[in-house]
Amino acid sequence: MEQMDIMLVDDSPEVAELTRIALETKKLSDKMTWFSDAEEAADFMFADNGYADRKDLHPRLILLDLHLPLMSGHEFLKMLKSNVATAHIPVVMFSSSDDQRDIVQSYQLGANGYLMKSADPREFIGTVADAGVYWVTRNKPVR
Repeated sequence: MEQMDIMLVDDSPEVAELTRIALETKKLSDKMTWFSDAEEAADFMFADNGYADRKDLHPRLILLDLHLPLMSGHEFLKMLKSNVATAHIPVVMFSSSDDQRDIVQSYQLGANGYLMKSADPREFIGTVADAGVYWVTRNKPVR
């Protein structure tokens, strides 16, 4: 598998497409990998010969939806942050929920940020583009 810089975990194909468009505006879309549920993402990260053994794959950012089928975003976040091989990866919760309980729990579980999904496509694209630029080109990751 090719190097990924941004992992999107979201069950909406529309969100995935808008995210791809947003990242394309900053020439980052070729480095995005989309998982439509947290179980699929968890299998990728933790299955036999998982992430720890993949020296060539180091996501610089995981955009993680909160409300997912099967496994919630919070459950996947907890898995990521409790594993030494993945704890350093920045995870930004990406949700339409502005419920303070969701926000507080996200940070308590180790989220590095919490972005609101805007219903306005232009605002949505701007938010994702800004996040992508910061985490992929400006932030210095652990390697």
